[in-house]
Amino acid sequence: MQGTWWAIGTAVGSLLALAYYAFVVAPARLHRLRCEGLRAFARLVELRTQGRCGKSDVLADLAGAVAMRLGMRLHERRRLELAVYLRDIGMVAIPYSVLNKTGEPTLAERELLRRHAEISASIAEQIPGMSSVAGIVRLHHVVYSEQPNAPLGAHIISALDDWLRAAEQTDADFATSLLKQGAGACYHPRVAQAILSELSQRSLGGWRELTRSAALWL
Repeated sequence: MQGTWWAIGTAVGSLLALAYYAFVVAPARLHRLRCEGLRAFARLVELRTQGRCGKSDVLADLAGAVAMRLGMRLHERRRLELAVYLRDIGMVAIPYSVLNKTGEPTLAERELLRRHAEISASIAEQIPGMSSVAGIVRLHHVVYSEQPNAPLGAHIISALDDWLRAAEQTDADFATSLLKQGAGACYHPRVAQAILSELSQRSLGGWRELTRSAALWL
């Protein structure tokens, strides 16, 4: 009898171990592999635009932390991370001369640059398993007052992307003041508050050095 119970216990333990691998370990590994692959494409965009676009490492880190503060589920946070790496991939369709123009772009060039979000989303839709990410990518420059019901992930990327750009061009304090001013108009108020809470827990000294483009190290 004892041997029977031992066999049953062993079988149940094996099934539980298989289930854990199938539903926890394997999805996590697959997600990391996807991220590493897409991160490489983001780096290519970064290099092609001389560091103006595609920078994703700091953004991915902050976006994940903000999503946690907002109570987003694991699958939603993973989708958000993938969107961070895919958001600027559409820049590959923009002529090099437009991407790296030193002067002010013309109206036609501005419109062309704005199309990168739609192009990025179209590319995401062609990647197996990425169709659910396309909606976030398409709206990653969303303005809260215009589309308050856009995916929360898109609101997160939009606000953080603007904050990081302002922090690089000026400083973290000025970027934070812009975020506060834009809450409820440009940026989702809950997202803005979550970002401010996360930033208050981080050391922002030398932020421009932390967010320097990988292209600048070549």
